[in-house]
Order: sequence, then structure tokens, then C-alpha cells
Amino acid sequence: MLDLSVVERLGTLELQVRAVVDSLAQGRHASSSRGFSIEFAQYREYTPGDDLRYVDWKVFGKSDRLYVKQFDDETSFGCQILIDSSESMAFRSPAVPYSKFEYARLLGASLGLVVLQQQDQVKLHVLAESAARASGFAGSWPAYRQMLAEIEQMKPEGKGNPGQFLTSLVNQNLGNQNRRRAVMVIVTDGLSDLQELISGLRQLRYGRHDVLLLQVMDRWERTFPMTGWTQFIGLEEWPDHTTNAASIREGYLAEYRSFQQQLNSACHEMKIDFFPISTDMSLDQVLRSVLQRNPELLPQ
Repeated sequence: MLDLSVVERLGTLELQVRAVVDSLAQGRHASSSRGFSIEFAQYREYTPGDDLRYVDWKVFGKSDRLYVKQFDDETSFGCQILIDSSESMAFRSPAVPYSKFEYARLLGASLGLVVLQQQDQVKLHVLAESAARASGFAGSWPAYRQMLAEIEQMKPEGKGNPGQFLTSLVNQNLGNQNRRRAVMVIVTDGLSDLQELISGLRQLRYGRHDVLLLQVMDRWERTFPMTGWTQFIGLEEWPDHTTNAASIREGYLAEYRSFQQQLNSACHEMKIDFFPISTDMSLDQVLRSVLQRNPELLPQ
């Protein structure tokens, strides 16, 4: 019999995360490589206790000596997952089970669990002013559960500017003697000043971080299916507005396509993996795409 008190202690988000990751694992082939590995730097001699996954057996065959591959920042590698919690992330169209924030939170948390299971360290926090004060990296399940509990209490609110927050985060790290390179996963709808967002991403790349941009949007925002007179509810300090949706549809879609093209081009130029995601996409399929660093694997 299921102990409901245990379920309550686990929390809804934790249960969802485990369900998504379990689904992801079905049919997944075992691999000796870590999904978010850091860059190879050099070899060093094997010492007892080293992970045998990193022994270069080709070198052993030629030299009869054991060497392991060493990676940049090997002792302090981590994956940071930053989730946009601005008010625009609260949007959810009819017949979709998740708002953008709920989807982003579940996607980011599930990705973090996969990283943790790969024995890498992970930090899960919101992309907001509080991000600079986030706790350290989690390298164990109990520490990660605490992060999940904190994220589950978050609500999308306020006016967000992901670009400014990324710049602030970079500046904070510049003054930190223990700063380290990391895989930086940004989960946002990107609905902010485009040039400031690109500038924030560029500063992460200047810091030699490996950056992935996961743009989570609602299908309605991508297709604008509304017709007739429609009331649009203002978010992030924008006023409500009622208008004939058909009269602004072509203009909206032109602006949207231009925004996406500029963002995609900037990411390509900076060697940032860009994933345009809709909240009606299968979470486990999206995770597969992100873990394989292949946006072409996203569901259509």
C-alpha cells in the first residue's frame, strides 16, 4: 500500500521529476560517457581509485601504462540550471497542462536529476535577482531535494530581464576567487530586450562557460491562433488591451519570426545550443534532445 505521508514529504515536483526521468530512461542505451562532460585537457598517470571510465585503453595498448583523461576544471565541474521566474512565464493557453513556468521548472529539475545521476554537480535556481545569492552546487540527492523544495515554492511574478540577470551573475562570479567554468542551462521564454539577452549570453561565453538556451514558449505564442475581438491580459507591467486579433496577427507573426531569427543567429555565432520548445511537447523527448545536444530531435 502506498504511504501517502511519504508522498507528501516527497513533494509534487519531486514525484514529477522522477516520473519524467524514469520515462526518459526507458529504451535508453547504457553509455560510458557523461552527458555533460567538460572539455578534455590532458593525460595523467592512473592512480588507484581513479574512475576506469576515463582510462585511455588505446594508450595502454601502445605503452603498457595506464593513463586517464583529465578535463578542464576537473575537480570543480558543475551544471547550473537557471529558470526564468518572471510574470510572463505564468502564461498557459487552454488545453495545455502546464504554464510556461511549470513546464520550465519541471524540465530544468528533471535535467538536473539526470546530471546528478551522472555523478556531476548541479545547481538549480531561478533566473532572477536572487540567483546571485543561490546556494552552492548539489552533489548528492539530499542536497538536490532541498533545491527542488525551494524551486517548488517559487511563483512567476514581477518584471523580468534575463539578460540583465545573466550579466549580474557574471559580474558576481568575476569577484569570486572560487569561480569555475560550468555548463550553463538557461530556461526562459526570452521575452525581454533581445540585445540585452544576447549581451548576457555573450558574457557567459566570454567566461568560457558552455551555454544552452532552452526557450520555453506556449504554442499560442508561436502561432497566434486567436481571431475576432480578444482581450489580452497584460503581464510584467503591461496594461490589458482589447483588439481585433485578426487585424494584428500578421504583424505579430512577422515580429515573432524576426525575433527568433535574430536570437537563433546570435546563438549560432556564439556556439550556444538553442532549443525552441513548446509547452505541449513531450518532456522526455525534449530531455533526450537536450542531453544529446541536438535541437533537431525536438518534437514537431
